[in-house]
Amino acid sequence: MPPLDLHVAVFGASGAGKTVLLAAFYRAQTQPSFQQEYAYKIQAVNKAQGNRLLGRFYRLEEGTFPDGSTRFDEIEFDFFPRDLPEPAVRIHWYDYPGRWWEEEPVDADEREAMREGLLRLGMSQVGILLADGAKYRSEGTGYMRWLFEHFADECDRLRRTSAAAGEEVSFPREWILALSKADLFPPEYSARDFEREVCRDADDQLAKLCAVLRAEHAFGHRFMLLSSVAAPPDAQVDPKTSLGVRTLAPAVLVSTVEGAVREAQASRKEKSAKETFFQGLRDLMQFVDSVDDFLPKRYQIVSKILRFVSIKDFASTRVDRLKRMREDAIRRGDTFKAVLTGMVAALRDDEGLRAYHQNQ
Repeated sequence: MPPLDLHVAVFGASGAGKTVLLAAFYRAQTQPSFQQEYAYKIQAVNKAQGNRLLGRFYRLEEGTFPDGSTRFDEIEFDFFPRDLPEPAVRIHWYDYPGRWWEEEPVDADEREAMREGLLRLGMSQVGILLADGAKYRSEGTGYMRWLFEHFADECDRLRRTSAAAGEEVSFPREWILALSKADLFPPEYSARDFEREVCRDADDQLAKLCAVLRAEHAFGHRFMLLSSVAAPPDAQVDPKTSLGVRTLAPAVLVSTVEGAVREAQASRKEKSAKETFFQGLRDLMQFVDSVDDFLPKRYQIVSKILRFVSIKDFASTRVDRLKRMREDAIRRGDTFKAVLTGMVAALRDDEGLRAYHQNQ
């Protein structure tokens, strides 16, 4: 069986930390210690891309931060269960250069690259907007308001110019707001704290952004803390200490399922106005074999996910039980359940609880 395809689009202004994040994301999850703890590992589908990411990481160990990306990149990662040969999940990572949201294309070639890259948005189940933790720490709420206003204006501009050219841009409907460089904040600071601050101080800007994206629940629902490296004051950078990097792929997986549930609930006229997310997921499970008939193509993988991970796993299963299920799946050679339950478990461990929060 081919791997499940998850598509994620990552955005952030220049200097927000996307390039460092990608290198740390890859390096952390290729290590034997990660595979032993989480029972899966990742591998770059393109060997040359994987080598470039490792090269960036090793230069980080020497204290050299890589230059930010100036072009659109698509990188594919396969997720393999421990001791099993076949990949279970493939994540397509679309990295959009920060300068695309700040400057005009320099020439016709870049304009065409931008057009082709942005068309990939329609394939993405989840978008990640990366806020610069250093700027947020120094500038406070004003920076977050600017970020949301700026991103909303640029998305609106893109939609209008694309429509004028006869190409309709489709944005992801499910989003994660992630704060980079989280090591600059106190150890007790969590994604829940970040959520409270943003929803309290920038709610109008969030509402505008949701309206531009035509997705009521796009922002203000999922929050993450991400630290690709630890850089305490007056100390050497430690690229082996990170936060949230191992939680990122599980958050994308869960967001994809939640997006499908919302699509399914919206398509059912008989749904109750008080229906909760998990009630919607339970109903979705009841007719999972026919779910592909009404879900948009980018969400049709959810019917496959729900055949391997039950509603209880997403809702309330304890971490220790999830890990037992994961190990049992590995013993039975059940590739999909091994990786999927491993990802859900990663959201429930100590790091996952600090780094990821959803308020609905």
